[in-house]
Amino acid sequence: MGEHMNNIETTAKSVELINNQLRTDLFTKDGKTQEKKLWENTFIKHQIDRRKSGDTFSISDHIRAMVYSLLSSGIVWDRIENEIDLPTGKILSVDEIFHQYEPEYILESDPAYLRDEIKKIGCVSQYTMKQMQALIDVNIPKLITFEHQYGGIDKLYKRFIDIDKSLKTLTLVLSHENSGYKMAQMGVALICEYLKNVGYEIAKPDRHICRILGSEYLALSGKKSVPPYEAIDIIAEMARTLNKSAAEVDYILWSYCASGYGEVCTVNKPKCDICVAKEYCNFSKKEL
Repeated sequence: MGEHMNNIETTAKSVELINNQLRTDLFTKDGKTQEKKLWENTFIKHQIDRRKSGDTFSISDHIRAMVYSLLSSGIVWDRIENEIDLPTGKILSVDEIFHQYEPEYILESDPAYLRDEIKKIGCVSQYTMKQMQALIDVNIPKLITFEHQYGGIDKLYKRFIDIDKSLKTLTLVLSHENSGYKMAQMGVALICEYLKNVGYEIAKPDRHICRILGSEYLALSGKKSVPPYEAIDIIAEMARTLNKSAAEVDYILWSYCASGYGEVCTVNKPKCDICVAKEYCNFSKKEL
């Protein structure tokens, strides 16, 4: 990590430039700000604030966080914007499908029924059926076990956070195939998204983040696609430099890449002509 420190400190400036462009230009439509896309109105920001204030997260909170994470896989998130409640960031139609995340209700549900209801609101993907099956057969039973065995899900998670405050150890035990704590149908990126959805401050190292941090773009790693745990470290260091949360820095960079959001640093036909981070980016220099 140390070999990239100066580069991280310098390149962190690009995050501020990107954030300003998102807020003043790219998150506007017909002259009106798209408020649901602003960081401060996201569900994750609300949950981070809850955790900072000392709120207790129930098993239903954790199930909601997990459902939102699972649904983020394989769909364009922008398509469910109309379903999001601005004051809370919650996806109200999804909350209704899952009966406000009552464990007993979900455990008695047919995964095909849940899949079909999710399809009605445009959130279904090729993975949804397997995700719902995993939720019912594996993940919720594990959360219930955590709750009963350790006196609370967060109490168990705190054991791993006390060992490693970067949350990488917690992420590992929840995502690794050989771990007894492994959540089904959830790799590193989706576990990170789940943890963010219950207020933990960590980046989600998805394909957008691992690419934009890589050697062909912001060059914060020598690798073309940054490995997930290295990406978590890089975002955490940028966040410290900027005095922001890792989740916010992650959101800014993700938004710059994602369909329906910034759509500047895209895989196909990136808009280098309007990119405000050109001086930090190897791809735009290559295009000159």
